[in-house]
Amino acid sequence: MSRILVASLSDLDIRQLLGADFCAQNELIFSTSAAKARRLMMSDGFSLIIVNTPLEDEYGGELAMHATERTSAGVMLLVKAASYDMAVHKLEPYGVMVLGKPCSVEYARQSVRLVLATSNRMQGMKRKAEQLQSRINEIKVIDRSKCVLMQYLGLTEAAAHKYIEKEAMDTRRSRYEVAIEVLKTYEN
Repeated sequence: MSRILVASLSDLDIRQLLGADFCAQNELIFSTSAAKARRLMMSDGFSLIIVNTPLEDEYGGELAMHATERTSAGVMLLVKAASYDMAVHKLEPYGVMVLGKPCSVEYARQSVRLVLATSNRMQGMKRKAEQLQSRINEIKVIDRSKCVLMQYLGLTEAAAHKYIEKEAMDTRRSRYEVAIEVLKTYEN
């Protein structure tokens, strides 16, 4: 189940466009104004943000740009066919998928599924990047603790490495936890 923010004057139009099955399988949260939609976006728990122009307080293009800058959700903008080319020119560089209205129900559903799939993939890549960054930070702490052991105990790098690994095995902790303890002991 995906959380989907829908900024639209009419929720009925969007529900008809997406279909009953899709609406039942996902959590749709509606807003008729851009201001309320911006407040809802602060939680960043959305997989998809659909902006059906116009809104109560603005057209909606600015909201779509805001969504791409502040969230990791996929963003779709529905505009009248007469505004399509201008909207595409302005918003595609931000990664917004623009659909001209009216459009077929099938095309809209396929587009929504495409944006959701892309968003899910991007969120998976974001999680992987965060894990890699965490691992890099752990390695930095371990390397810093080796330097501290070399400085204060006169160990070689290999001996400092062996010390951390042996302490981790003996105390059943991770090398990172041992490294943190070494830094607390010698750097305070």
